[in-house]
Amino acid sequence: MIFFLRYTFIFIIFLLFNFILFSSVNAYKIFLVSYEENYGKLGKEKVFYLGKAELSFGILFDLKAPSKFFLISPQKKKEKIVLLRKELKDLRSNTNKIAYELKLFPNEKGDYLICVENQIFLTPENKLRKVYVKTPWHVEVEKNWDNLCGFELEIKPFTRPYGLKSGAIFWGQVWYKSRPLKDGWIEVEKFSPHFLSLEEVPKDSEGNINYPLLRKKVKLAKNGFFIVNFEEPGWWAISVKVDQGTQSYGNQIYPLEIMSELWIYVFPSKKESKEVLEYFFPR
Repeated sequence: MIFFLRYTFIFIIFLLFNFILFSSVNAYKIFLVSYEENYGKLGKEKVFYLGKAELSFGILFDLKAPSKFFLISPQKKKEKIVLLRKELKDLRSNTNKIAYELKLFPNEKGDYLICVENQIFLTPENKLRKVYVKTPWHVEVEKNWDNLCGFELEIKPFTRPYGLKSGAIFWGQVWYKSRPLKDGWIEVEKFSPHFLSLEEVPKDSEGNINYPLLRKKVKLAKNGFFIVNFEEPGWWAISVKVDQGTQSYGNQIYPLEIMSELWIYVFPSKKESKEVLEYFFPR
């Protein structure tokens, strides 16, 4: 009995330390990714996953169903898509989290754009956040990869958003209310292919989590342009945020910000192995 209580106590302390270590992160993003790269074949089903996570640490959270979701075809037509609820295992808490599955069937060759407008949610910093997410989907031929979803805040690619490998440079521009955003920051973050344990989290020489290593930031030029690079293979989120005053939520007033994300898949170089996200493995 004493043995059992002792190790139960140690386990509780471990969970508490784990919570404290990661609770300061508070950098939720909405992922919209596929099991491997974002390529498709005419008439063949392709599955994408929509969920909420601390990307750098592989920590998953429940996501409410988005308010809008649609597909922009290579012909620039808006098409309906169907979301199916799916549970993904969060290995930190060892519990299932609510996510969604998008099963897509391309009926023409070219470049599609998956567009999702999420419901407003309250962040741990007591801010309201609305997130727009888009992911390009390449089907066999290059055609209209610079299409836009028409979001209020959106990243416009000037580099083709697929067919990139480790070390690639990406050039883009941020548009806000139909005009280039004159001031702001871009954040670039990789989706860890698995949950990072305490031992795996990168730390600085003082033993603190090395956040600058995990999340790169780039200041926008006055015309909204930016350049970033991807040093490793896998799925990357390019994001930008804009403050939008305040809004009521649950009988209280909170600051409101909107975020727009563009998801990019990066292929490995010849010396690197291809990454897949373990969250979508059959269990």
